[in-house]
Amino acid sequence: MRRREAKVRWISLASAVVLVTGLLAALPLASPPAQAVPGNLVVNPSLEDGQGLPTCFSRSGWGTEGTWTFQPGRDGGRAVQVALQGRQAGDRKLLQAETAECAPRVQAGTTYDMEVWYTSTAPVTLTMFRHTAAGWSYWGDVERVPAANGWTAARATTPVIPEGTDQIIFGLSLDTDGTLATDDYSLVPVVAPGPPPAAELVPNGNLAQGAPVPACYQVAGWGARTVRQGLSTDVPAGSPQGTRSFQVTVSDYASGDVKLLTSEAAGCPPAVTAGEEYDLSVDYRSTGTAQHGLSLFTHTAAGWQYWTDVKAVPAADAWTAAPARTPVIPDGVDRLAFGLSAAGNGTLSTTNASAPQVVPEVLPPLGAPESVGSWTVQDEELPIRALHNTLLNDGRILLIAGSGNAEDLFDAGELRAVVWTPDTNEFKDIPVPYDMFCAGHVTLPDGKVLIAGGTASYPEGDQGPNTFKGSEKSYYFDPEDDTFHPTTDMAGAHWYPSLTKLGNGNIWSAGGLDEKAEGTVLTEMFDWKTMSWLPPNQVPQTWSYWGTYPHMFLLDDGTMFYTGAHTFGNGLPGTGASLYDWRTASIWDVPGLRQKDMRDQAGSVFIGPAQDQKLMIVGGGNTDGNAPAINLVDIIDLNEPAPAYVPGPDLPGPGKAYVNLVNLPDRTVLAANGARLNRTDNVNTAALYDPEANTWHSIDADPVSRNYHSTSILLPDGRVAIMGSNPADNSFELRVSVYSPPYLFKGVRPTVTSPEAASYGDTITLDVTGEPTTASLISPMSATHQTDTNARLVDVPLAGTGATRVAQIPDNPNLLPPGPYMLSVLDADGVPSIADWIWIS
Repeated sequence: MRRREAKVRWISLASAVVLVTGLLAALPLASPPAQAVPGNLVVNPSLEDGQGLPTCFSRSGWGTEGTWTFQPGRDGGRAVQVALQGRQAGDRKLLQAETAECAPRVQAGTTYDMEVWYTSTAPVTLTMFRHTAAGWSYWGDVERVPAANGWTAARATTPVIPEGTDQIIFGLSLDTDGTLATDDYSLVPVVAPGPPPAAELVPNGNLAQGAPVPACYQVAGWGARTVRQGLSTDVPAGSPQGTRSFQVTVSDYASGDVKLLTSEAAGCPPAVTAGEEYDLSVDYRSTGTAQHGLSLFTHTAAGWQYWTDVKAVPAADAWTAAPARTPVIPDGVDRLAFGLSAAGNGTLSTTNASAPQVVPEVLPPLGAPESVGSWTVQDEELPIRALHNTLLNDGRILLIAGSGNAEDLFDAGELRAVVWTPDTNEFKDIPVPYDMFCAGHVTLPDGKVLIAGGTASYPEGDQGPNTFKGSEKSYYFDPEDDTFHPTTDMAGAHWYPSLTKLGNGNIWSAGGLDEKAEGTVLTEMFDWKTMSWLPPNQVPQTWSYWGTYPHMFLLDDGTMFYTGAHTFGNGLPGTGASLYDWRTASIWDVPGLRQKDMRDQAGSVFIGPAQDQKLMIVGGGNTDGNAPAINLVDIIDLNEPAPAYVPGPDLPGPGKAYVNLVNLPDRTVLAANGARLNRTDNVNTAALYDPEANTWHSIDADPVSRNYHSTSILLPDGRVAIMGSNPADNSFELRVSVYSPPYLFKGVRPTVTSPEAASYGDTITLDVTGEPTTASLISPMSATHQTDTNARLVDVPLAGTGATRVAQIPDNPNLLPPGPYMLSVLDADGVPSIADWIWIS
């Protein structure tokens, strides 16, 4: 079963015991003269008063006794040293005395900056205790700090003081053999900054106030790592006067993260309104290679909790902006905290946090292009019965008919393919070496198009309509010379096979009918580097029949998911959907798919960015039984430890099969075309699915009715071309419909220019216009029979401002199989650029 490791992202700093790692940093500084700290609540902070023991301090601890002495202080006065030798248990520490006169008084709802100067021969721990009506009690260990040969400041900010607490004491504890000397204690209330500017919700966003941690901020995180932190005057050019940055340096990283967040103190966390969105931004610069997640935390009546990482941005050695828009604020949430996390070795500096509310756009009236888009029908018809269509990396489209489901053309050997240039509406004939009707196809890592299987013969007169005999032939199309070239044959024959690209660029294939018109149980593998099919004994075999055109998607861990959608008849035995590890030939049923035997010629697609690992199955019917199609939508989150389908919102309108689904660059999904019955009773509806809201939005339908053998292709300019239809009378629809989504009617589009190629994990520079906030890579579609198992949109972390942005290519080839991609940027209004082609390898 596919499983994900769950991690605790954050622990509320108002908890009774402080467990947050990284809250404290030991800052080795040149030791300045000890001066009175303004507002210091510690009595006798430099330990100069008192005989035998400093006034208002007490020797504390348990277990093995220590040896206490006075030593020279850091400014020539005195310090208190404790030594442990032969320690067997416990610790020793110098704390303020637990008396009304000596213990610092504090106010609930406020935070305080603590500081202790120390030298030590071993690591020591900052410890806190608090007083309530019930008496004194241990509050928590904040963090261990390293041994220090010279005088070093251990600094931290307390959590928000809980209700009922009126005094606290603190000190450094030694719990191993060695010596610890302390001097110059201070506890100063953090002064909340004034209100932020109008329309701005973050107080002290430029960190100008407060020390050692900026006012209205706290440092939080989790995991095993060493953290050092402090304020800096290194800030972005053009920052307001007084701006500071905050640095966290991570070393010895094993797990977790550390981040600067808005604190819980009164007046500090931005107040938010349910149902609204907010544009967040943080300026940052960093070293190392790890990405930085922009983490969100929300406050409800139940307290604070982690919400989501809304964005990941790459490391950047120059000051860069990390903008992101929040999801819609859920009901019950009244405050928000956010910050960039450091989750690897290196230094992260942040400043200029901002969170203005998004001004709602005025929605156009229903039916206006800004709301529903628009359709056009091309004047010129297609010259062939195109039903296998692939977008090439030069923007042209390879259209393959073969015999095109016309037996007379098969008998006459009239096999057709053309390359269509949409910009000029020109068609170029391509000689076809065998009948590629009902083959499988996929774009290879080098941009060539692999075609495998197809039709060896049509059904004979006394056979059923779906008894075509499969072909074992295989060719590739090269856009460089517009020619089909042979590869080795497949190991077996396949009519209606699926081809899915793997993270190493090889092609997995299975399903379809063999040379006897029987379901084949053979799994095939194409080695793209040798351009040849492997023999069966080199491919893990399940000896299971996957059906015809099974919808099989590659997941980010290298396994695959069969959605349950297919062509012809009932679903597979069991639950109808499966997780499949092709490397071990292992299959696990996945529960939750409704009406699995009504998913013939349903649509399947990733929803949202592929990083979310969510897929949706839409509609379907049963052409063998000619039962009326359904409009059910089921959704699965494969990041869950035990993934299962759950019901999604029904597709608007009557049920239908033959549903064309397309991932659009604004992260929505277009669903168009279809029919209730086998190649008849067309359903002329269309809708857009919003994965964030989990809702459908009905739009105008394709002006041309389409069912069986229709296809859809996303064009680089963001439009969608929809072709074909092969109804029950076996005619073929040659008109082309073009859908222009709403984002093409919302004003000026951003633009992007990318490098020609990039490798996994690369940080690349993009030249842009406009104000893009996100970037994505979309695979060129290669569709047939409402199926493209390689279609996906992959988020690319984007950072920066102005005309140059930096983006980081994901480092997981299972998430982003090698090959050409369309790179586009998207602005805050959901308007995408025209895509620029980039090769990922």
